[in-house]
Amino acid sequence: MITNNQFIQTICYLFAVAIATALLVTVFVKDILAFVEIWAWSTKTSIMSDHRPITVMVKVEVTTTHYSAVEPFHSVSSDCALVEISSECYSVLVFRPVSPSHLQISSQFSFGGAEMDICPKCAFSAICSYVPSVDATELLQSGFSPLDVCQASIMDDISNLEQELQTIESLFIQIRDRREKLLKDLGSCKALLAPIRHLPRETLLQIFNLASSDIPDPLDAPWSLGQVCSTWRSISRSCPSLWTGIYISESNRDCTTFLKKYISLSRDLPIHLTMDFDPDEEAMSDVVSDLVLHSERWASLEVNTSGEGLSELLHLASSPAIKLTSLRISLSGVFQPEINHAVLDKLFSSSPIREAHLQRIPHSSMPINMTEMLEFHVYSYDPAELHSMLHRGQHLTELAITPAPPPRDFAANIPLAYPHMCHTSLQRLSFIVNVENTRGVNKVPLTFDYVSLPALQQFGILVQEDQPLFGVLTGGFEEYSRLLDLFHRSKCSLTTLTFSIPIPVEAFLVPILAQSPALQKLDIFVNPRVARDTFKALDLEQGAARHLKELCIKESPIRRAESGLLDEANGFHAMVLSRSYGDSRLETLHISLNSLWTVQQLAIPVAQDSPFRDLFTMKEKGMNVKFLLDGEDCLIDGAARVSFFG
Repeated sequence: MITNNQFIQTICYLFAVAIATALLVTVFVKDILAFVEIWAWSTKTSIMSDHRPITVMVKVEVTTTHYSAVEPFHSVSSDCALVEISSECYSVLVFRPVSPSHLQISSQFSFGGAEMDICPKCAFSAICSYVPSVDATELLQSGFSPLDVCQASIMDDISNLEQELQTIESLFIQIRDRREKLLKDLGSCKALLAPIRHLPRETLLQIFNLASSDIPDPLDAPWSLGQVCSTWRSISRSCPSLWTGIYISESNRDCTTFLKKYISLSRDLPIHLTMDFDPDEEAMSDVVSDLVLHSERWASLEVNTSGEGLSELLHLASSPAIKLTSLRISLSGVFQPEINHAVLDKLFSSSPIREAHLQRIPHSSMPINMTEMLEFHVYSYDPAELHSMLHRGQHLTELAITPAPPPRDFAANIPLAYPHMCHTSLQRLSFIVNVENTRGVNKVPLTFDYVSLPALQQFGILVQEDQPLFGVLTGGFEEYSRLLDLFHRSKCSLTTLTFSIPIPVEAFLVPILAQSPALQKLDIFVNPRVARDTFKALDLEQGAARHLKELCIKESPIRRAESGLLDEANGFHAMVLSRSYGDSRLETLHISLNSLWTVQQLAIPVAQDSPFRDLFTMKEKGMNVKFLLDGEDCLIDGAARVSFFG
């Protein structure tokens, strides 16, 4: 039987246990309310396929005043640790806070013990769009004063908007990164199906070869081809012939690392080397020195430099250029190179050179092997030197001579006499005139007083490309008339004549036309002094050049606004009409009128009854007609047509 004391002790004990339990429950409830465990079934989720329950851990600071569950979920109360979800199955429970600062969502879900990233769409939906207390845009447009609004509320709006922006920014970065990955994967998949990936290796190499530049440049082919994909890089870098064209200039000569790699890819193949700069001891990099030292690899060499620079380069060459087939040297400045002939003999004596262009460097300063020479552009003033060169170059098919001004000690009045020579291979002979060689005595044509060229088909007197035309046209060209004896003596059949200067009609044009019955192409320059006689000589009634198929007429009026082509329009028209029918019908007629050198305006547009308007009819009948006014075709709709025909 329980006594009163025992009963009191029992009551006290139970009361103490109750108090202790209450304290423990209070602590436990505070801890458990820090996490809301939501059980859901995945009948409507896209990420659960086996319908197993999932547990979503959402870390929140739970207060009943700040949160309410988005419908159709039940509301969260402070006296529950587990949120009941309605019978409909949802995979995500979204808490919508009053302010963005009230919610902190974990970046991961826990599904069956595995961690998975929150869906960005769901995470974005969990962020409540903050509504500012005032419409700031409307206030700004209405011209309200800052004094009309509460500063504290504006500051609160700014704080909330910045915090929402910061929360969204991380989601934006996540979506952007995912988009970039998708685009990359999409591009890669499409690239796998690209038709170009089915091209054979041999076809790709041919394309690479056509696209490649001779100028080593990281932004140009063939180097840039290796940036497309690993396959192209492997193919391009396994083909050394793509890397044999090497151009070194002021802009890239200091790119030592790149040039070394570029040159190494050519392996041991012959190289085509172009150097366009003026070297000196400081500018001569190791790469340039190595290229010059390995002269035995030269297949072609082009140098554009000064006389001193050329001497510096060639003295570095240590081996005979036994693979050299093409040589081009152009000098700038007034000083000629001083190169030991023993050095040149060692370098070029055994070279199988087939093409050589020497500009502003006399042949005497650059003796080269002529045994296999086919095309030679020579700079010379000495008939004896040219005669000897023709004798040694029996395989020459093309010879272009730029007469050089003779040195002061050259005896111009010494009588010339050489043994007669018949050169049976030369097919094309040209003389290049410039301001220098039209001012002094020119003995070069005398060379051909003792030569016959029975295979000659093309002859021309051309103006050097970089020369001002007005400076050349004021010179004299009488000495070229003696070449008529060459054509008569050679009994050659000329098919192409090109004259970039006005030539005497009676003394030169008429005789050469008479000696050229097989002439098919004539390119001629006229001015007011020779235009009338030129058109008359070309009229078919004169009986010359009956097989002419292509006629090009050029004019560049100098200073005065006079044009032989415009002044002699009727003579020009009559000549063209005579060659517009029958077996002697012209197939191509090109006219070029350049007004860049005139001071005054030419007499254009032409009159309505101008014979030039008949060119449209000739073109309609099938003749290939072009009329270029300062490079623009007047027979095509455009500004040039309006300028010339009105």
